[in-house]
Amino acid sequence: MSERTIRVFWGKQSTGWKNFNWDGVITKESVVHISACEYDVNELNLFGVEGMHRSRGDAAISVKNVRPHGPNPGDTITGGVEFFLEVDWDSPLLVATDISVFDDPMQKIVV
Repeated sequence: MSERTIRVFWGKQSTGWKNFNWDGVITKESVVHISACEYDVNELNLFGVEGMHRSRGDAAISVKNVRPHGPNPGDTITGGVEFFLEVDWDSPLLVATDISVFDDPMQKIVV
């Protein structure tokens, strides 16, 4: 597998833990990177996700503690990713994330 990215538009979001399951792509061994920013939607949007535009906005938004995971007992998916989304704003905001999945690490080292 090579690098794959999916853009996820989350509705109004506040600071907290999030989870995104991506069956067939993410496993507990995957390397996952996530970026986040605000997005806006024109009220007259007729184009679905193509009418959503990422924006810098005024809030500081960050992603922390990215943890790929395998299936939970009884699940039929290969896995997903949990992460902590920090939205430094007084009210919930529209947040877009790009979730990029890379090959499993070539090796593991303890230092």
